[in-house]
Amino acid sequence: MEKMDDNRLWELCVKKVNNSLDLSDNKEFERIKDTEEAKRQLLLAEKIHYKSAKSFFHERIDKEKSWKHINSKIRFNSPTRKLWVSLFGYAAVFIVALLIGVAVPKLFKQRFSDSTNKIELEWGQMSKMTLSDGTQVWLNAGTTFEYPSTFDGETRTVTLNGEAQFKVAHNREVPFKVKTKTGVVIVHGTTFNISAYNDDPDMTVTLIEGKVSVENTKDQYLTILKPSDQLRIIKDNGKASLKKVNTDYYTSWIEGKILLNKTKLSEMTILLKRWYNVDIELVGEGIGDLQISGTISKGKPLDLFLKILERMYDVKYEIVANSNKKDKVIISKN
Repeated sequence: MEKMDDNRLWELCVKKVNNSLDLSDNKEFERIKDTEEAKRQLLLAEKIHYKSAKSFFHERIDKEKSWKHINSKIRFNSPTRKLWVSLFGYAAVFIVALLIGVAVPKLFKQRFSDSTNKIELEWGQMSKMTLSDGTQVWLNAGTTFEYPSTFDGETRTVTLNGEAQFKVAHNREVPFKVKTKTGVVIVHGTTFNISAYNDDPDMTVTLIEGKVSVENTKDQYLTILKPSDQLRIIKDNGKASLKKVNTDYYTSWIEGKILLNKTKLSEMTILLKRWYNVDIELVGEGIGDLQISGTISKGKPLDLFLKILERMYDVKYEIVANSNKKDKVIISKN
């Protein structure tokens, strides 16, 4: 039998999972369904479909139209000078694929074993999923998340590098643990946000509702958080500090928004880099200390926000498009 093109094989598996094979597709699928590669691809498509079944805006997307759209974007290689087009290529294609419960394997990394799953999101990508116990998890850009297929031990343990928001299903007998390189958060049923990127100098835990306890990596108890508490742990020395915050500023990202309240430009650019998968350079003494307030919407192109920034804060920006690497944004004083 002649080997089928990988993209065509994957397309047939996706259509099979979504019950959208036409007569011609079905005949083609029947000819190859018993091959090892077809079985492997079909299993992967089924797992991705299952894991992503409740992703953002799932109900709003026409699956067949979206699949055609994904394929057209994969073939899109022409250079562009507009940042929002580049961003769409980097991020939105993945999001559309994930939201409808399918994905082209090259767009993101998701690994499966008999007991443990691992998701690695690229910069510019976000995801939502439901674990086997009913716990809902929102994953922010650039996050790596490991979790078991089922929770069958004395604890429900997951591992995080990046940022995630958890709405943990209540179970008084089996605590839920989130492990990071800096600390461990332990809950029985609550809603909270963790930001623990490996390249950040600190880890923050923000409690929205319920109660959580936090330990360091040596299993030493640190504190218990109450609603609106935020714990910050410095990675270098392990020092922890606790304060009250407006949780909206630390949880709005799951709705596709970044809320800024006198946020330093240097801190804001870190968020933009992760959300839009671009490099950002600040030029000029003290420019990083500019305090920015407002809202950034992920549904809108970055250059729209940059134009507002330019008018309101007496700065200027330049976009350097790069078809082979990340686009670059240079922000400087006027």
